[in-house]
Amino acid sequence: MKLGQPAKKQWRSSQELLSTRATLPRTLNRLMVLDYVWKELVGPKARFWVLHAVKKDTLYVAVKISVAKNELVGHRRRLISELNKHFDTPWIKHIEII
Repeated sequence: MKLGQPAKKQWRSSQELLSTRATLPRTLNRLMVLDYVWKELVGPKARFWVLHAVKKDTLYVAVKISVAKNELVGHRRRLISELNKHFDTPWIKHIEII
């Protein structure tokens, strides 16, 4: 710690430590489910539609060829609804093509 900086909060029990880290396992679980469901939903198109990132409620998909991009634009709404069926609360609201 440098002079003048506030002290870092120290945890006092294992329960306190777990409560600060509680969102990480849930997030990882959601990402693993998303990856699996994505591959199952899109099937062979997964070669052209590659999951790139997830930020808040937006799924970023890298598209390799323009024909696949046009097809993804047409399937956006259906994919969003199908993906959200696999989660407790719907969290994907947008698919952005990069």
